Amino acid sequence: MSLNKPATKNHLIVGTILILIALASLIIRLIFKTEFTEIPIFVFGVWGGIETGRYLEYRITTQIREKK
Repeated sequence: MSLNKPATKNHLIVGTILILIALASLIIRLIFKTEFTEIPIFVFGVWGGIETGRYLEYRITTQIREKK
């Protein structure tokens, strides 16, 4: 029994979208010199990294299991 459901390809898609939102916030920050974009850069970057990492971890562990 697992407490966390396995990561799917949707985790990779959502993670990529969140990272792109963080990059867009960074570009807005650099171009318009705004002060309010620091929090979205951090939040979406970390959240996107976690989601992408969950998918990559799942993918690597399933490939290792298949080779055995």
